[in-house]
This record gives sequence, structure tokens and C-alpha cells, in this order.
Amino acid sequence: MKSGIRKMLTCALALALCFSMMLPAYAAAPEAETKAAALKQLGLFMGVSDTDFALDRAPTRVEALVMLLRTLGVEADAKASAAAHPFTDVPGWADRYIAYAYEKGLTKGVSDTCFGTDDADSDMYLTFMLRALGYSDTDGDFVWNTPDTLAKAVGILPDSVNTSKFMRSDVVLVSWAALGAYLKGGSQSLADKLMADGAFTNEALEAATASVGETKPEPVSVSSLDKLQEALQTAKVINVDTAGTPLVVTGELTIPQGVTVVVNRGSDFYVEGTLTNNGTIKVMGADAVVSADFINYSVMAVQNGGKVINNGALALEASIIGDDVDRGPVGGQLRIFEGEYQNKGSVFLKKGDMNTKGGMLAVIEGTFTNDGTVIADGFQIDVASSFVNNAGAVVINNSYVSTEKGGSFTGNGTLTGSPIVE
Repeated sequence: MKSGIRKMLTCALALALCFSMMLPAYAAAPEAETKAAALKQLGLFMGVSDTDFALDRAPTRVEALVMLLRTLGVEADAKASAAAHPFTDVPGWADRYIAYAYEKGLTKGVSDTCFGTDDADSDMYLTFMLRALGYSDTDGDFVWNTPDTLAKAVGILPDSVNTSKFMRSDVVLVSWAALGAYLKGGSQSLADKLMADGAFTNEALEAATASVGETKPEPVSVSSLDKLQEALQTAKVINVDTAGTPLVVTGELTIPQGVTVVVNRGSDFYVEGTLTNNGTIKVMGADAVVSADFINYSVMAVQNGGKVINNGALALEASIIGDDVDRGPVGGQLRIFEGEYQNKGSVFLKKGDMNTKGGMLAVIEGTFTNDGTVIADGFQIDVASSFVNNAGAVVINNSYVSTEKGGSFTGNGTLTGSPIVE
């Protein structure tokens, strides 16, 4: 593999298909059709013809491997390779790709003489996309056959994707979502990277986005627990808007799968009962300095014996204040006082354009227990009491995790990136 790999992500989403197959009795959703056309506009997706994207069948193992080579930017090397492979079931158009991958140790096939003609499943495709974003299953960021938690956390696994019957239509949905995903450890999206590499222009992206015409659910604004409970029955997006009086969760409350709760800027969301999150919670970073005493980031706090069971996703968003003044942490914050946070899904501290603008997690009292994935791209994780990273769990530390204030980090799971600062 050449050391100077060409702009790795330029072809990350392209899946060229060079032969046709019998189609199952399945119809792709209009959403996938429009997004496939938009991706084609950007040069990132091709069908079996100019008018047929073959969205109603599964991608094959061969097609998935070709996509991997394009993701790595070595397609030209593969086509020029003189390597050989022992497989008897490889179509002629893919021969050079498979030979190159075999020589480089990227694949071994399903037996000594068969590469495998089975379909590629969602695990394989999501793994390739996560690698394209810079995440490594080799380093322990995720496990290749269970990528869903990390994929959901970084935003490349929409709820509409069918992971049990993975079709080319699902490839399109994942690929379109990946354009808005951040590269590992940074605040640059995949689309930004592709534009920087000259794959397409911002004007082309805007035109493709307009052609999709995606409509977002109308948010419902709430400022009390009663209104939040009511909105959770029907709404898909709920904004917590408080003006000086925090919304306090008492008793038991569940956020269903497919529902997003946004703690808006300048608002506080306190958990003093038991909150089970099966959906998505976004805690917003500041966009303005309102006064000398008030910067409008938002805070989620677990306190007074409160408990959060997170089966879904929590995003601590970065501040978007457009200056370089260091005012201390102004990203979205999760603070744990006398309470317990059980993470079985994902917690993502988003990165800002300077470190204090990133999301922040402070374990002041109580316990944070991780049985899922924590991505620390933001300001820091400050542990003054107890952080337990259980076996099978992952902390991806691309910023700063500290126990300097006398806290403890119990590391029975995986820690990648920087070590803990004690």
C-alpha cells in the first residue's frame, strides 16, 4: 500500500455495481431513491445503469470489499496489481481487487478456494464506514461484528435503516447520513473533508441536499415535567426550554426510541428520579454571551439520588460562539452530583473549535458506569468521584480524562487514545 494514500475519503461512499442480479420482491422507499440520486449527483454512488440503482437487493461481499479499497484510496493500485488469488468464485470485473486485497492480507475468503458470494450485512458496511471516519476496530474503538452503538453515536445509523435485512437502499441511507458525521477526534464532517479533497463543491452539496427535500419533524417546546410527559406520547422532537427554572424529572420517565429531546441553550434539565433514555438527548453548547454573568450553554444534571439509564444516545454538543476567547467550558454539559449514570448506549462529547467549547462530563459525586461507548472529543471528562468502565465497554479518549481531583477510574473495559491523567 502506498504510504501517500490519496485523499482517503473521496470515494468512501461510492459502491459501483457492474453486474445485475435477480431482484427480490422488495420495493425501496422513496427516501432511498431520492438520496441515491443525490449521492450520484455528488459522484459517490452508482447503480447498474443510469436509471436503476438496484436498491431492492443486498450488496455482495465482493461489492463491499471493493468499497473498502476505494475507502482506502488504493483502487488504482488494485487495478494495476499483478497479484494472484486462489478463489474460483470471483467475478472477472473484481479479480484485480480481490487479488490485491488477498496479497495485502485484507481478506482470506470463506475457504481456501472460495472468496464467498454471500451478501454483505449491515455489520460489514457500518464497519467500513466507521473505518472511513477514522475509527479502528483493530485499536478497540469498536468490535467489527457489533458496530451499531458507535455507528448510532456518530450519526451514520438512522432509525430507518433495516439492519436485519440490509439492502442497497440501506447502504444509501447510511452513506447519506455519513456525509454529516464528524471524522474521529475532530469537528470536520465527512462532507467537509470530501469538499476539501475536491470531490465536489459546496454548491453541488447544497443542490444535492435540496433535491432530497428532507423534512424534519416540527419540534414541541416544553418547560415543565407535565408538558414533557405529554409531548413524549406523540412528538418526535422535543425542545426543553426553561427560563431560569430548571425542568426537574421526578418519579420515572422514559424517552422512547426514535424520539429526540434537545436541552436548548440556556436551559437546565435535572434528573432527580429515574430517567430511561431509549432515544436521543442533545445538550446544547452556547451560541452567545448574554451578559458578563451568563453564557447560554445548557446543563443536564443527575442529582439528589437521581438515576439515568441510557440505552440510547447522549450528545454533549459544542459551543458555536464564533470567537477565540477562553471563557471556560461553554459546551453542553453533563454533571453528576449525588446520583448515578448507567451508560449502556453512547455518550459523545463533541469537539469545538477550541477545547473549552467542546462538550464536558463532570462526575462530581456519585457514579458513572459505562457498559457502552463514550467518545471524548470535547473539552474533558473530569472525574472527582467514580468512573467505572466495565468489561466490554469502550472509552475513546481523544481529548482529556482526568482523576486529578481525587476521583477513581476503574478500567476493566477498553480505553483508546490518550491515557487517564491522574
